[in-house]
Amino acid sequence: MSIRSLPAALAAALLSLSVLPVLAAETAPAMVTFTGEANMPSLKDAKQRDKFTIGLTDSQVISTFNLECRAGTSALGGLVKGNEECAISGNGAIINPRDASQRFPRAQYTGGFVVETDGTTDMSKILVTYLPVGKVPASSSSVAGMIKLKPENPSATAGMLKDSVLKHLRDTVGDAGTMVDTRVDTVEIPDLFIPSAGFASDKGCTWRGSMAFAYQSKSWFMDLTATCGDKSYALKGNMPWVDVPGVKDRTQYNLVLTLPSAETASDDAMFAAPTGDGDMFAAADGLGGAIMMDQGMYVETLVDGKTERLPMHTKISGSLSGQGVPLETVRSFSQLITLLARTFFGA
Repeated sequence: MSIRSLPAALAAALLSLSVLPVLAAETAPAMVTFTGEANMPSLKDAKQRDKFTIGLTDSQVISTFNLECRAGTSALGGLVKGNEECAISGNGAIINPRDASQRFPRAQYTGGFVVETDGTTDMSKILVTYLPVGKVPASSSSVAGMIKLKPENPSATAGMLKDSVLKHLRDTVGDAGTMVDTRVDTVEIPDLFIPSAGFASDKGCTWRGSMAFAYQSKSWFMDLTATCGDKSYALKGNMPWVDVPGVKDRTQYNLVLTLPSAETASDDAMFAAPTGDGDMFAAADGLGGAIMMDQGMYVETLVDGKTERLPMHTKISGSLSGQGVPLETVRSFSQLITLLARTFFGA
């Protein structure tokens, strides 16, 4: 069907999308809202599949991602191991900047990834198909790059981050005490490209850096650089996992990633403690916000040799926002967290 044969109002709306993406990018608030849930029956039965459904909504794009994951398994003393793997599906719709009630299907997500025994994970099998809208034709792209999820032998860069985190935690405990838990998981991102969510002005973002989760403090420490189009953003900070006071079985991630400033030394940014709600919600230039998790159906299971009480079901809500960074960067970081849902919301 030609665009000339469409009703005049719809045709005009479609054509407006091809001429307004730059305007939309300049005026769009840099905030992304999370919704969804995680179901992890594999914590009780390793043969079961874990499922994650996460929605990301902002003023330009509404996306839904579905992940179905199989946990890594071992037998015969670890000589035989089934690799962790996740299948991904989903879709995204773009919003007409002139009329928010008009939404057009744009992105379709397929594929998945397999985590090898050494943590190496090829993300390039996650494909994005773009449906035609207005004068913009159909096209395709993919996530590109290799990452390492919880490698047994971290790279030199990730190892330095791990050592820095452990040193900070030891310094915090002081000479009078000893560390209770020295477990640290790392996620290495040498070069990961996450493509556009659908607008022609969105060129996607390439992420580099490392993230480390310290079991002692229940916090992610992050040293990341995002290159979106022709601009780069160095982001350092942390995302502690804390209990919400007065609400049973509710926890939340409090994200504070800051851009470099004259007031903050580079490594200090990863260990800065929020001084109030303003800091938690991006008072400084960078990314901030909170992702809440209402948890239930707890089971006890071994994690790296220690017993942990973990939820099999989690409802996810909250939002991340940016100050001094564009919406595309906030959205791309939110997609990164979503694609690694089993790492951030699973076990």
